[in-house]
Amino acid sequence: MERAKIRIRQMQVNDLNAAMQIKNTDNWNQTEEDWLFLLHSNPEYCLVAILENQVIGTVTAINYQNKVAWIGMMLVSTDFRGIGVSKLLLNTIIHKLKDCASIKLDATPAGIPVYKKLGFLKEYEIDRMVSTRLHTMDNNQQDETISCLSPLLESDISNIASLDKSLFGVNRTDLIRFLLSSRKEICLQIKEGNQLKGYVLGRNGSNYIQIGPVMTYSTPLAQKLLYEVFRRLKGQPLVLDVLSDKLELKEWLHSNGFTSQRNFTRMYLKSNSSAGKIENQYIISGPELG
Repeated sequence: MERAKIRIRQMQVNDLNAAMQIKNTDNWNQTEEDWLFLLHSNPEYCLVAILENQVIGTVTAINYQNKVAWIGMMLVSTDFRGIGVSKLLLNTIIHKLKDCASIKLDATPAGIPVYKKLGFLKEYEIDRMVSTRLHTMDNNQQDETISCLSPLLESDISNIASLDKSLFGVNRTDLIRFLLSSRKEICLQIKEGNQLKGYVLGRNGSNYIQIGPVMTYSTPLAQKLLYEVFRRLKGQPLVLDVLSDKLELKEWLHSNGFTSQRNFTRMYLKSNSSAGKIENQYIISGPELG
């Protein structure tokens, strides 16, 4: 009976307080700034479920040029779970993305059976790693690390976006600009001579500083980028979502005090035509951003 009364509509700015309350109940890391970025950049793909004028669920998506869309922020209030709210939200957002070549999401273990029934297929695994109070890092190439790194500036965005597109598969300029505005001091690029070889971005979170994405050509380069980020964020809580096949990087993180918290499965619907170069993708920007 309650499900019959639920309606789905586009999210409004004045829904954010309710959305944050639902998010906080599940202790997710996203901030109001994350919601605002999603809402302002893709308003037609930010939805809420309403029951008797109360926001009881949310879902968002970022549509990258109708090549790849990312579904995230699938949240349902604890008082209204088990009546099909998440299924209603998911079916609605998938329908809105019907013209997109590929639809992706990062599923928790509990969500995998639900997504499989809708036709989603597994792409790869992601490990969430956290450090609540990072102190020291083991790096034998500290001098080289500092010498080949430089801050990522607003004027560098087009070059970073070009590299990101070649490695990730689609143009994410707006996302890169948003992340740069969040934590400039940890947005870095790495070069060999004058050639751009990788970058790291990050953003604030409710519980942790979220590091990612990290896109580069080798594990040593990823370590150099991360070492400098960690040096700048000494003592602060950090979270990274690392591709599971990056075993050497994960071992290095474990040896420096990071622990594995949970895992996600990246899944796709329809096609995987813009997968980019998985071997050069080390850390994602987060399950809600891709």
